[in-house]
Parts: sequence; structure tokens; C-alpha cells
Amino acid sequence: MQQRRPGRFLRFRRDVSLMYLAWVKEQLKRLTSDSAFYGISNVLGRFITFLLVPFYTHTLPQAEYGIVAVVYSYIAFLNAVFTFGLEPAYMRFVSGSDVNGRNRIFSSSIWFIGIASVLFGGVILLLGPRVQSLLDIGSNLGDVVPLAIAMVVLDAFNIIPFAALRMGNRPRFFASVKLVSIVINVALNVLFIGFLHWSVSTVFLSGVIASLSSTLLLIPTIVSHGRGGMDRRLLRDLLVYGLPTMPGAMAIMLIEIIDKPIMKQLTDWSTVAIYQANYKLGIFMMLVVSMFRYAWQPFYLQLASSEEAKRLFARVLTYFVLAGALIVLTLSLFIGDIVRIPLPGGRVLIQQDYWSGIGIVPIILFSYLWAGVGQILNAGIYIERKTMHVLYATGMGAVINIACNYLLIPVWGLYGGAFATFAAYFSIAVFYAVAGRRIYPIQYETGRLLRITAALTVSALLWYLVPVPAFLPAMIWQLLLIALFCGVLWASGFFLPQERDEIRLLLRRLTRR
Repeated sequence: MQQRRPGRFLRFRRDVSLMYLAWVKEQLKRLTSDSAFYGISNVLGRFITFLLVPFYTHTLPQAEYGIVAVVYSYIAFLNAVFTFGLEPAYMRFVSGSDVNGRNRIFSSSIWFIGIASVLFGGVILLLGPRVQSLLDIGSNLGDVVPLAIAMVVLDAFNIIPFAALRMGNRPRFFASVKLVSIVINVALNVLFIGFLHWSVSTVFLSGVIASLSSTLLLIPTIVSHGRGGMDRRLLRDLLVYGLPTMPGAMAIMLIEIIDKPIMKQLTDWSTVAIYQANYKLGIFMMLVVSMFRYAWQPFYLQLASSEEAKRLFARVLTYFVLAGALIVLTLSLFIGDIVRIPLPGGRVLIQQDYWSGIGIVPIILFSYLWAGVGQILNAGIYIERKTMHVLYATGMGAVINIACNYLLIPVWGLYGGAFATFAAYFSIAVFYAVAGRRIYPIQYETGRLLRITAALTVSALLWYLVPVPAFLPAMIWQLLLIALFCGVLWASGFFLPQERDEIRLLLRRLTRR
């Protein structure tokens, strides 16, 4: 009997280990599946919106495209202001609540946002001439500010219904509403600007109609969830949780938008247009971060009470960095080919006058990778309701961003704005890592993360320092660098035995096909 115990114990440990691995695989599969559905709306939607970049570069003068870039930057900032931090508050409070509780949380949040955003929007409209002068927009475009405010109010009102769809695990409907709105926006842009040749103001009219379409499609969600009435005490608790995150959201938006007005102040509208067109090429990594964030927030809130949550979160960070590094490397290598994709009429994807800023694209891609890392590292802060740290982190990042913009743009031009974005997101991620060790300590897979860093560094240095061999086409050289990244990971022991088995199985299936 005594001799059998070690064997039984080893089999028991093996069974427990297999059960844990199966659970981890199932949870990661769910996170990936949800990310994919949210990604359908974001990737397709953002790609459709991205098609407006070549459209604008070919149809609008650079000065007018610069106006679009700056005004949309302010719209993004006001979107963060007009939601008052109630989106993360709603998602945190609704987790674990019953139906009546969820309805009261929904009603209290959406009606407060609706009333407050209309009041704030009215105040801005009363200051319309001053706002227009501040934006340096000509008097012939007097309808730009009212249209922009209308878009902000509608988007703010829609934020809680969209959050309800996320917490209700309804990514398909979420994706459908988003896609319909984006398709309407792009179609109206093409109609108003491309065919009717109306003024640049109709860019914002298209946005208002698209946002209104989302509101109409979300009416069933609003009606079904908005039966709880406004609970003042609950609203107070929601605001206590959410308001500290509001300056954080504003700071993130500031990082996203402040470089354009500063660049306009230090340069001119044409430089802003070139910067914006190439900055938009970094949208591919932003898409990955965005689609992941939509699935990640409800995911970690729902699993926060699990004993294995921290180990799972560590694995999520490793896989996210791996996927992000591969995307950054691939897009950086091929971005020169992407901008030259031919379009009908003898045109290319990005008009040639904008190619002078293409070198900022790898910096923007890498910046968004760090933005995604920060999203994972701050999970414990939200779980423990220590949301003031979000304000500290993002506020610090915004200050660093503004300082770097003013210091670097006069010296490096477009590259100064790009490096300012990187400095901001990198510093935020570092802050979350330090704060998380005290608030919600997680043992991350540091060794594996360092191996990814080494593999990416080797491939990047070869690309920047070694010319393309004369006997190889450029595309073959680029593919070899991607293969080198994967090879360094394999040779360095990055992959666990179970992961190696999964990769071999996948390769065998692909070979058979």
C-alpha cells in the first residue's frame, strides 16, 4: 500500500494539472472568441473608416484635412468628458447584480449622462464663436462646432447601452450596431464630399447621422434595461467609483489628440495633415488593442473571484505581447508596400505627398502595443476599486506627452509627435506594473516576456542596420526576418511543452490540407 501512494499522488497531480490546463485553455478560448466578435465590428469598422484616409488625401486640400483631424481630436476628448467615468462604473457595479439591480444601475447611468451631456453641450454652443476662433476655423464653416457637439452628445448617450451589450455577452449585436453606424458614416462622406462636392462641414454631418443611427438601433436595449428609474444613492456610488476614472479617460484622450493641436501651433495645417495620415496607419495595432479591451474588461471582472485568476491573467499578458510583437514587426516591415497598394484610376492607397511621414508608423504601432500592455496591467486596480491610481497613471502620461510634444516637435518634427505618444504609453504601463505589485500582485512570466523582447530586437536591428541582400527580393528578406523572430522564440525555449505539442499538431493539420 505504501509503495502505491507515490504513484497515486503523481497521477492525482497530473490529473489536476491537466484539469487546470483545460480550464485555462477554455477561458483563453472564451476571451479570444469574444475578442474576435468585438474585433469584427472594430477591425472591419475601423478598416472601413480607414478607407476615408486615402479618400480625404485625394479629395480634400491638406488644410481642410488638417481641420478634420483637429476637430475630431477634440470630439474624442469631449467623449471622455461627457460620459463622466460611468462606463467602467456601470460594468463594475453590474457584475454580480440581479436583474432589478442591473436595471437600476443602467437607468441611473444613462439618464444622468443624457441630461448632463445636453447641458454641457448647450454651454459650449453658447460660446460657439469663441470656440470657433480658438480652433482657427474660418467663418464660412460656422456649422462645424454645432455638428461636432451633436455627435458628442449622441455618442455619450450610447455608451451605456453598448456597455450593457458587452456585460450581457452580446458581441454579435454589438458588432452589428457598430458596423451599421460606420458604413453609414463612410457612405455619407463619399456622397457629400466625393459626389456632391459639398463643404468639409458635411464630414461632421455624416458623423451625426451615423451616431443617431446607433441610438435608434439601441432603443430595444434602452427600453429593456431602463426600467429601474434613477436611484440617487446608487448614482452617487457610481459617480464615486467612476469620476476618478474620468480624468484618466480624459488624459488618455489627451494623449491621443493633443499632438495635433500642438503640431498645428508649432508648424502648419499641411504638416498636421501629413502627420495624421501616417498616424492613422498605426490603426492596425490600435484595432488589436481596442478589440481586446472590449472583451478583456468584462472577462477579468467576471473571473476576479477565481483562485486561478492571477495565473490566468499572467498568461494573457504573455500571449498578448507575443501576438502584438508579431503584428508590430510584420506591419513595420511591409508598411512601405501597404501605402503603395494600387487603387482604381491610377492612384495608390496613400497619396504620394504624404509619404514623407511614413517613418513614424513603426513608432505608433509600438506605442499602441504598450497601451495594450497597460490595459492588462491595470486589471487589479479596477478589481480592487483603487481607481485613483488610474488618474495618477494617465495624468502622468498626459503630462509626459505634452512636454515631449513641445520639446521634440521643434527638433524632430513629425517624429517628435510620434515619440511623445510612445513615451506616454510606456510610462503609463510602467506605473501600472509598479502599482499592481502592491495592490494586486501577479507573478507575470517575466522570462518569457524577455524572450519576446529579444526576438523582436534581433529582427528589428537586422532590418534597420543590414541592407536587403542583392540576391534576394525585398519581400523574401522581410519574410525571413519574421521567420527569424519565430525561430529565436523556439530556440530560446519560449514555448512550453504543451504549447510545442499544440504547434506541432497545428502544423501537421496545415501540412495535410
